[in-house]
Amino acid sequence: MKRIALAMIGAALLAAGPARALEVTRSRDMPASAEAVWALVGDFCAIQLWHPQVERCILSADDDDDGIRAQIRGLVVKGGLGTIVEVETVRDEKNLSYSYGFIQGPLPVRGYNATLAVRPNGSGATVIWSATFEAQGMSDAEAVADIAGVFETGLAGIAREASR
Repeated sequence: MKRIALAMIGAALLAAGPARALEVTRSRDMPASAEAVWALVGDFCAIQLWHPQVERCILSADDDDDGIRAQIRGLVVKGGLGTIVEVETVRDEKNLSYSYGFIQGPLPVRGYNATLAVRPNGSGATVIWSATFEAQGMSDAEAVADIAGVFETGLAGIAREASR
């Protein structure tokens, strides 16, 4: 795993303090093969192509002292809501998944870590998006509903693009 990413996530977790982790998992079957869906979603900045709430994605990288490179994305949210900054923490091309952590931005969470995975499902695929986090600035129920809505909107966008 990448040291820079781990250090950023570790600092976020320390700042978060003790609290109960919340979880959200959403999945959706897709009308395309797992390989085709991964080709659509697998790039860390491809979210700008399929998530309706993302206006654009700005990809950058950061190297630590050992030369390990971490991908960082800035997601400019539509409607002038700001920019979400996330760091890729794990990439598994063989198993068609990546994980990432939230650094900053207009989300009602802290200590947020998520995974987007594509799994074969007959002649199609299933996309599974899951996260653990703590609510910040709103109730647990409101934060769970907010993240669930982001996931559901994104999965609908993937299904739309995979059908083309």
